[in-house]
Amino acid sequence: MGNLFNTSVGNDPRAVRQMHNTRFNAARSNLLLVVIFSLVNILLLTTNSGLYFLFSASIPYLLVDIGMLFCGRYPDEFYTGDFEGMLFADPSLFWILLVIALLMIGVYLLCWYLSRKGSIKPLVFALVFFILDTVFMLLVGGLSQIANLLFHIWAIVIFIMGINSQRKLRALAGEEPIEAEFTDITEGETPADSPILRQMDTEVKSRVLLDAEVYNYHIVYRRVKKINELVINGNVYAEYIATAEMPHELTARVDGHQISAGLEMGSHSYISVDGNTVKRKMRWI
Repeated sequence: MGNLFNTSVGNDPRAVRQMHNTRFNAARSNLLLVVIFSLVNILLLTTNSGLYFLFSASIPYLLVDIGMLFCGRYPDEFYTGDFEGMLFADPSLFWILLVIALLMIGVYLLCWYLSRKGSIKPLVFALVFFILDTVFMLLVGGLSQIANLLFHIWAIVIFIMGINSQRKLRALAGEEPIEAEFTDITEGETPADSPILRQMDTEVKSRVLLDAEVYNYHIVYRRVKKINELVINGNVYAEYIATAEMPHELTARVDGHQISAGLEMGSHSYISVDGNTVKRKMRWI
């Protein structure tokens, strides 16, 4: 579970952020599991497999179940006793209910997708939708669905924790300088400085992800089209090329100082000098 239920992180800002990131990512992962298992259960239902997995939305499943029942799609031996001689509805009813069920699951999938950059509202919507699903399950099945109910409660708790953690991350976000003590360069032989790749193009359209003033260095971490650049005093020292950004670090040595910038797991940009983080902020886009 990692940091999911861990609250003993003290006052370490990195540990606190990691805990909240873990909870938010767990909420999104559980939402995706709801989508996957709901789809799997509907597939198993329509093929009359007799199998059912927990961690599934109840309303879409029941809609398909009703369509299967009233359209005569269950095996002949099912229609005995109270169901003997049952008049079946038009087959189109099954397909209509199946489409509605898939659209409802699609709402969960859309919420998962829209929350990928840290948005809270899609998770809140999914939480409300899933709570309604849980209430409906209780009204229809009562406590006979105890195992499924426990999984629903688990998911609701994880959703709430993830939403609260993301709100706290937003409160902690912003361009907040982190106090750090720097040590002067020691006398003696030091590694060679990094070569300059090129001068920074000030005319091209770019987005500054983070910047900082340290010593007499103006450090800029920016994105130009598909390229992330580490710029120091107007010179590009390192670059990262990718259409979709993944965690990475750009590093250069200038006057004996090691200067780095990059993207951490959890979507935080940072700038560090000589191993000390001087600025850090959440990346929303």
